[in-house]
Amino acid sequence: MTDLPARRALLDRPQRLGFLPTFWFWNDRERQRLVAPLLVTIAFPLTALFFFLMARLELSVWLLVVFGTVWPQLVLGLVERRVRRELRRRALAGAEELSAPAPAPEPPP
Repeated sequence: MTDLPARRALLDRPQRLGFLPTFWFWNDRERQRLVAPLLVTIAFPLTALFFFLMARLELSVWLLVVFGTVWPQLVLGLVERRVRRELRRRALAGAEELSAPAPAPEPPP
């Protein structure tokens, strides 16, 4: 029987530039399933809007390619940043809970 490699924790490495997605984190099928609705509701409409503006203002098609690539990456990076912040907050709250001494019971009157 082969042993599966241990899953890496999200806080093992810092996020690049603070807003770029960490691809090893997003390569998990479950995480992709969770973020797909977010990409559909945010990134794709913005790309369509930019395409309309590009056609209206007669801008280069390369701007659409760049914009259509940047928006999904930015959305993934910002979602990951939020997840990392929440994990840090929970870890600190758990550490405070463990280190805080339990209050002494009050003696009965």
